[in-house]
Amino acid sequence: MSLPVVRQFKTALYAPPVQPDLADWHRRLHRMDSSGLTAITVSDHFLTGRQDPIPALAAIAAATERVRVMALVLANDYRHPVITHKAAATLDLIAQGRFDLGIGAGYLADEYHAAGMSFDPAPQRVERLEEAVAIITALFGGEPVQHRGVHYTVNGLTGTPAPVQRPHPPLVIGGGGQRMLTLAGRCADIVGVHSNLKRGTAYDAAVIEDMLPAAMTRKIAWARAGAERAGRDPDTLDYLSITWTCRVVERPADTDAALREVCERYGVDPAIGRRSTGLLVGTVEQCLEQLHTRRDEVGLNYVDFGAADFDAIAPLVEALHPAAAV
Repeated sequence: MSLPVVRQFKTALYAPPVQPDLADWHRRLHRMDSSGLTAITVSDHFLTGRQDPIPALAAIAAATERVRVMALVLANDYRHPVITHKAAATLDLIAQGRFDLGIGAGYLADEYHAAGMSFDPAPQRVERLEEAVAIITALFGGEPVQHRGVHYTVNGLTGTPAPVQRPHPPLVIGGGGQRMLTLAGRCADIVGVHSNLKRGTAYDAAVIEDMLPAAMTRKIAWARAGAERAGRDPDTLDYLSITWTCRVVERPADTDAALREVCERYGVDPAIGRRSTGLLVGTVEQCLEQLHTRRDEVGLNYVDFGAADFDAIAPLVEALHPAAAV
């Protein structure tokens, strides 16, 4: 199967946490907005997350003018799809068409347990997500929705408000297994391609090893096949890869030590860490070379820098988006 056509890079970074000094928080957001960064993201975690995504994204949208605001991602098990639709439609209005709706099945077992929620097997969580996505997209249609499924029932509800983006804000769906990536290819505008997290844990050697180039190529092939079976052109989709850790160093001589330190945290061999698309370590020039290889040979055109510090990666963002540099 052919790879996607070569596309311009897009970049995303997790939002700085909301803080009591809102003036400083706004200054940080303005710097991100004036960079070439494509999107500012907020995740949906009440155990490890630093802020709730809905009010945070609304505040970020109100404080910025250019950058997109992205839910990366809302956990379906935490929010009924009717509520997710209402929040997404409202956010798209506040952001004036700059909102990206990311939605996932939920995966952190410790978080479910901390909240007293049942952590069902992965197939059941994905089945709920598939049904939720169908409801959410139907609610954006402007007509009464009747749905009686395995997990949800909707009785003649018409989704409001109408979003700025039609037919709905771009959908971001991703995962590391065939079923999730097939769903993403069938429904999403941005396909998140990363580790298989069905075990309910993250931040270990397995998540790094599952993002080696051969595995990522296979994962993208699943998404592309899903798009083709749905009658969609897979070359029109963006393929996003999370960077679990991004470390930009000043000198080439510092790269090996930085890589060893990062890999030690995950318990993975540096030889694997150097090749994994889940890590990005090196000088700006070395990181650029890695990202170009991942785009041209694997098909990853959208880079999520995770929770990296903006000041640390700003030179890399500028190098990826030179025309947008201010």
